[in-house]
Amino acid sequence: MSKIIPIFHLPKEYPEDMRILAKGLVANNGQTLKTTLSWLEGKLVTHKAHRGKPAGTPMSGTTIKNYLTGFYVLDLFKADGKLYSETIPRPRASVSVNAKIEASKPLEIVLQNSSVEVFEENFTRTCSQYSQVVIDYNSNRWSLQEKYHINDNCPPAQLKELLTKYCEYSYVGHPGVGYLEIFYNEKIQIDNYLNLFDFIVENYGDVAEKSLGLIPLANILNHLRKVSDYTDEDFNKHLIQLQLTHRIELRTTKSQLARNMGIDLVDIRGVKYGFIKILEPAIAV
Repeated sequence: MSKIIPIFHLPKEYPEDMRILAKGLVANNGQTLKTTLSWLEGKLVTHKAHRGKPAGTPMSGTTIKNYLTGFYVLDLFKADGKLYSETIPRPRASVSVNAKIEASKPLEIVLQNSSVEVFEENFTRTCSQYSQVVIDYNSNRWSLQEKYHINDNCPPAQLKELLTKYCEYSYVGHPGVGYLEIFYNEKIQIDNYLNLFDFIVENYGDVAEKSLGLIPLANILNHLRKVSDYTDEDFNKHLIQLQLTHRIELRTTKSQLARNMGIDLVDIRGVKYGFIKILEPAIAV
């Protein structure tokens, strides 16, 4: 199926601006985008001189609307009941000022900590988990890196060519792809077994509840490879720690059964596992 990366804008290099925009969406949940724009008026200023106006000039309504449209592309709010990923994609993203907005729950959670640094990390994590355009890009970008050894500083023009040629994108907008490349390079951090457990529950808890707690282990590992720099060695070590602390069970699976089910086995210390089971008290936590 053909995909597109639309033209969109974000003040990604200014995390405080990103946080203010997020606050505007959450504070005006259920209102129109026009109301959100009014709420944000005067709260954002320019960082560079532009068209004869000095840095520190209040940001124009057009610029703020463009940034909010960028949040829409990332599936961080619904406009008239629909996420961006639920609409017919067009080369240039847009959202009506009269649209009723509904901020996503993950965006609300991102704002619960007041630290800009924590906000920035959680924002990246949220987009890597819930924004379809980011999920698709990370998956395809990882595939390009694995197959064609594309480095982390690939120019946008070359990325556009490769994504169109190998990843079934019918359109790759710029700016747009450049912001997605930032998300790709800003890997989420998992540095202990509890971080791993949080990642599993956040991304697969709903699936586990519908499948007796069982999750294909290879799915988790492949997901982690796309959104983090987490090593297979740490993955194996932390899974053992989770099992020892009774948060999960590792389930061995026969090779023939795994093939029949279409899943890959993961070797952990010489034993091939097909699934993990999240233990019910852990899900409740």
